[in-house]
Amino acid sequence: MRNLKMIKRTLLFGLLILTLNSCTESKKNSSEFIYENGNSSVELKILNGNDYLTYDTPIRMDFEWKNIDPKTASIFGVGIKVLGTKNGITKTEINVPSNYSESDTLNIKLRFEFNGEKIGTEFNVPLINKE
Repeated sequence: MRNLKMIKRTLLFGLLILTLNSCTESKKNSSEFIYENGNSSVELKILNGNDYLTYDTPIRMDFEWKNIDPKTASIFGVGIKVLGTKNGITKTEINVPSNYSESDTLNIKLRFEFNGEKIGTEFNVPLINKE
């Protein structure tokens, strides 16, 4: 009888751990840098896998456009270099100098046309110092 209770507790504990782990995995796959309007969106992806930038370090980033023509888009921010656009993805490299003193957040502004209307949005990306 005691063995049966112990087995049930162990199984419940195992299921709890699996459930919690799957919740954290799903959060890792979602982006916090996304603008959506109906079935159209633009998503900023930091290609090194982090959700922050590092001062004085060149970091590649992609802007993925869905149902928005990237030819109508402008990207503004300190240290941003546009490398090119192909297949709905604008490739950029960002290198924020350490003397950027506004805050430890890089404000990236986007302007683009959607259904003939000019839209503006922004992403606030955290900045950290090199370790």
